[in-house]
Amino acid sequence: MNIKTDYLSLTGDTEDIQILQNDHNLAELALQFPNVNSLLIPKKTEYNLRKYVPKAMLKAIDSDVNVAVEKCLVFLSNLSSTYYTDDKWKSLNATILHQQTKSKDNTYIYTRIIEVLKHGTSKGAFIEVNNSYLEREYSKKYRLTDTYLKAGLAEYIIKDSGIVLNQNRLFYEQLNEAMEHPICSNLIKMYPKIELPTSKELLVIGKRLVKESHRTKKRKILTMRNNHKNDYWKDSDNRSFVEDNIKLFEFLTNRGFMIPSVGDEKSGGRVVDSFTLMPAWIREQITVNGIKLAECDYTALHPNIAIKIYDGKLTYLTHQNVAERTGIDVKSIKIEHLSFFNKQWLAMLKSPLFAFYSKHEADMLSRIYNDKKEHGHKVTSAKMFSVEVAIMTDVIKHLSTQGINVLYVYDALLCEDKDKAIVVETMNRIILEHGVYTCVKVDGALPVDSTEPLAPSQTVELPKFALDEVVNLYEVLPMLSYDADDTMTIIYDIDYSNITMNELVKYITKKAREQK
Repeated sequence: MNIKTDYLSLTGDTEDIQILQNDHNLAELALQFPNVNSLLIPKKTEYNLRKYVPKAMLKAIDSDVNVAVEKCLVFLSNLSSTYYTDDKWKSLNATILHQQTKSKDNTYIYTRIIEVLKHGTSKGAFIEVNNSYLEREYSKKYRLTDTYLKAGLAEYIIKDSGIVLNQNRLFYEQLNEAMEHPICSNLIKMYPKIELPTSKELLVIGKRLVKESHRTKKRKILTMRNNHKNDYWKDSDNRSFVEDNIKLFEFLTNRGFMIPSVGDEKSGGRVVDSFTLMPAWIREQITVNGIKLAECDYTALHPNIAIKIYDGKLTYLTHQNVAERTGIDVKSIKIEHLSFFNKQWLAMLKSPLFAFYSKHEADMLSRIYNDKKEHGHKVTSAKMFSVEVAIMTDVIKHLSTQGINVLYVYDALLCEDKDKAIVVETMNRIILEHGVYTCVKVDGALPVDSTEPLAPSQTVELPKFALDEVVNLYEVLPMLSYDADDTMTIIYDIDYSNITMNELVKYITKKAREQK
């Protein structure tokens, strides 16, 4: 089994599409930094383990109580990332837990550690355990109890040489795998050039952005927390807090950068590192030789990848194209495109984008429906991520031959300004080689390949129907996956069951706009 690093599920503040949390092929470790004997653990855990846990339970882990306590702390450090996630449950892989805590005789110790942490002290347990498990799908999930979630994190330095040796083995196995992967090895070569802002500088920048009513890429309002709890705001879920963002930045960088790690087939092999997980407004402050990095990212990459995968007809689709044709503002289109193709089919039907795609890409939607029905709704995102990674891998391979290193952020690359023209040209050329018709966004300073206009619509809701063809709603709506209640509601609303496809398209579009 490959040994890889912690695959965080960070939502909201990471700006980009959420990282999948339950990745079977990724080692469920705490972040592996160069200082392998350094752990981040919940405050009070070391003290409570030493003072209140029965010595007999600790000696079942190791005859040396000090070693037993440290092995418990190693386990708990795996959950340190959940301080920065919305979901406090985290899957931990049994194979990795064994590698972290085993003794020289290879005895399985981690199950005894779990029992100690579940038992806890008179003040309560350290962890909760969700015993649901499905082989090759997800591992058991663990969660810090509220007592320790509220306590915050503290650094702990491992003293036992045997545990440090285990950490070293995992670290070098992970580093070796990273150096053999084109994206990861490129990142490692880029890291020495990077200059980071200080937390004090970020606080000043954050306050300024708050005054400017800055919103994240997910349209969350950047807000100063000022020691308030979330319930101080009625719309706290729609806010991203400066202080929390800075704490996450410190978690990702204070002890060095994490070694980049590759996801499994569910994530299409996307690479995760300290910078993909970093809030975007903070990532924008990174410099090389005092100059901020230039960002190069594709226009509407995932919709154009979906068109490629499912044999659609449109080319060079943009969020602006869709906004103009639907009457929905472009910012809302961008947000909806982040999740539209990843949704379950019924959720896609309710999306304001559905009417557009049913009008312009009915055949493609039909193929997506059949694929989701046969393989589950997540198959679409997995396929799109896989194409995205293949494109970015080829781009980075070529740039490496030119001696150019970049920061990778999924569908975007951050480069030195002097290299931007070459990076843009390479990205535009290689994506066409993959049969995906889009190009890099530009700020007016750089030329791009000429684009073709959005193809006109010749089809509507479903294949084999013309615009002027009269259809029976009792037959067509179930084909569009409307259930019986929704079908009757629509027919009652329209007031008759036989209409032309053109009228039905207009009705669905109108309802989508009203819902928006």
